[in-house]
Amino acid sequence: MLKVEDAIERLLAQVRPLGAERVSLADALGRVPVDAPLMAAHDVPPFANSAMDGYAVLSREADAERRVIGESRAGGPVPPAVEPGTAVRIMTGAPMPADADAVIPIEDASESDERVRFAAVPAPGAHVRAAGHDVASGTDVRLLRQPITSSTIGLLAALGIAELEVHRRPRVAILSTGDELQPVGASLEPGHIHDANGPALAAAVTETGGQPVLLETAADDAAIIEERIGDGVGRADLLLVSGGVSVGARDHVRDVIELLGTLDFWRIAVQPGKPLAFGRVGERPVVGLPGNPVSALVTFELFVRPMLRRMLDLNGDGRPRVRARVDETIGTDSGRRTFARVRVEADGDEYRASSAGGQQSSQLLPLASANGLLVVPEGVSDTVPGTFYETILLGAVE
Repeated sequence: MLKVEDAIERLLAQVRPLGAERVSLADALGRVPVDAPLMAAHDVPPFANSAMDGYAVLSREADAERRVIGESRAGGPVPPAVEPGTAVRIMTGAPMPADADAVIPIEDASESDERVRFAAVPAPGAHVRAAGHDVASGTDVRLLRQPITSSTIGLLAALGIAELEVHRRPRVAILSTGDELQPVGASLEPGHIHDANGPALAAAVTETGGQPVLLETAADDAAIIEERIGDGVGRADLLLVSGGVSVGARDHVRDVIELLGTLDFWRIAVQPGKPLAFGRVGERPVVGLPGNPVSALVTFELFVRPMLRRMLDLNGDGRPRVRARVDETIGTDSGRRTFARVRVEADGDEYRASSAGGQQSSQLLPLASANGLLVVPEGVSDTVPGTFYETILLGAVE
């Protein structure tokens, strides 16, 4: 059985960042930008403006009373120039009148009969935002190599950038196998179950930044699986198959991968999820995930997520890791590295983890209730209460 790190290394060696495509700003959220600078075509902000509601004045004057000669508001007409002995009412974000170099906040002023008095003379530049103080015209703006956030969208909009280049989303075909599977929402016949892996893996692909392509489920029939795999590799950058990768009489996925292409490996020293197959059919990588829902999702998290991120030109799995203390005994298989489903909570300056429920690979409720995977090394048969273990965070910690 391969070690976790060796399997990840071999998987990542088979994928490369995908090409770029141009998208509108409205479609850029969550996309990964191509590593190329964007030039600011104008200053942001494009004009000096007020940081406060108040009065625009000349700071060099010592007179504490000025005549109010007009106003400046965002999007309004050009305000009158400020001359000695005068002031212009100004709103937050409004352009500074010509010659004005400071703003007196409205709470520090008193206006009556078109005259304003204030307690102190402001310093030059007080409450004034200079043109280009955020981004100067001609600046090369290099976006972080990470999914674009709402704040980045705001910056690009302020720069007037309506389109940009991003890495193409990996298309991931998803095939669920098993005679027992029926579509979600269908009435269950005796001995049948709903297909949980297809929708769950599609959601995991979307969450990672990929584009899922759900294939029609396949019965445990080698010819049908061969047909579906052939269809999947023709429609996607990566094919995921769940079920049929173990050693049972009706487990055909590994044989079909070898028939159509090459099989690299099929067992990893991990719990849950030991029977995981990897190979290629033509130019497309194919990953055979275990059929048990928890095993399928945990192995996706450990092995497929880094592959998809590599295709997006991102490193690692993107999950934060902490050291969490366990105060209970959680059973493990000492021959494999265990990823136990846990609830992680903040405990002062530390983290505490507790089992989210049953740890069997068929129990989805505990995984859905978990916000972390507790990593128990090989050679450890059970967690030791009071011990800290590396923990992969899958969600927010309260």
